[in-house]
Amino acid sequence: MNSEPLDQTCDLAAPPEWECPGVSPHPARARHNHKVLDWTSLAPDRYRVHEHTCACTAVYYELIEHGGLYLIHKVVQLDTPEHTFAGPWRRAESRHR
Repeated sequence: MNSEPLDQTCDLAAPPEWECPGVSPHPARARHNHKVLDWTSLAPDRYRVHEHTCACTAVYYELIEHGGLYLIHKVVQLDTPEHTFAGPWRRAESRHR
């Protein structure tokens, strides 16, 4: 029996094990002074995606616009994807979240 502990953690910021198309950036690790966002599952009825991180990772993000305000859309890719939203902010505020 192996006495070494198993590493059961998953680094969501690590590159995927398969070939990534490199279309968009990967989400970065949270900084030590990061701001905790309030997430909700209430989705806007229509929105436009302005920017996004690469969807080859387990979690990806989109900067979306709805009615002149900006939100962050987080998608956790599971068998049934989980969608949550943070915001809204005005355009200038959304760049610093």
